[in-house]
Amino acid sequence: MNTRICLLIFSALLCRISAGAQSYAEQSRFSAPSARQAVAVDKQYVYAIENTSWVKYTRSGDSVGGWKDSVPAGLKHMNSGVVVKGKLYCAHSNYPFLPMSSSVEIFDVRTLRHVGSVGLGIDLGSCTWVLPAPKGWYLFFAHYENRSQQPGCDVSWSQLVEYDKHWRKRRAWVLPAALVPEIRPYSLSGAVQIGDVFYCTGHDARKCYLLRIPSEGVALEWIGTVSIPFNGQGIVLDDHGVLWGIDRKSREVIRAVRVPK
Repeated sequence: MNTRICLLIFSALLCRISAGAQSYAEQSRFSAPSARQAVAVDKQYVYAIENTSWVKYTRSGDSVGGWKDSVPAGLKHMNSGVVVKGKLYCAHSNYPFLPMSSSVEIFDVRTLRHVGSVGLGIDLGSCTWVLPAPKGWYLFFAHYENRSQQPGCDVSWSQLVEYDKHWRKRRAWVLPAALVPEIRPYSLSGAVQIGDVFYCTGHDARKCYLLRIPSEGVALEWIGTVSIPFNGQGIVLDDHGVLWGIDRKSREVIRAVRVPK
């Protein structure tokens, strides 16, 4: 049996799994001109993120401040963010420039100040999302098949990397082969973790791809797909299990809840 047929069979099996999975439906939205790349949340506020700035909003959509880069040749492309213990951690890259380089930018959400940067340099790709891990951090590095394609690489070079609390690499995994045709020419733009499953968004599709770290081998397991009410980009899950995303065309923040089976 050739590789193409195997991929088609595997995709069909995933569709069966997905059919029984819970999807997310829009509950509310509000206008946020800075909602271009991603959204992050904490217990009280919502943070709409674009390339070189972010704005802090109340849950009802009132702006209460923000941050904008003022350093010449500073930030280029913040992709997503997550708030951990009062700090907003943003995955950042130099997209669409080459060679790819990345960093994690850190902000204090109370003082609205930039308080740190983890320079990752030219390494594994373009960092698109960051999540806390049990012993440190998960970072995802994307590869593309467009004007920002690294010579000799394609989407299959994308990978999830686990770092310790000192930002030293511990382990890494690649994308499932069957998922690559689904998301190309882009890669994974955002993610949240529910239990041991990463709910990952692509660039445009209204889907979350459910990935899990394998018990053996190097490829992540694709265990299903669920529908969401936003077209990819950076997402976040709040303490109540509510999923937040953006509509980058209308520049709105969207709140979504699980649809009962």
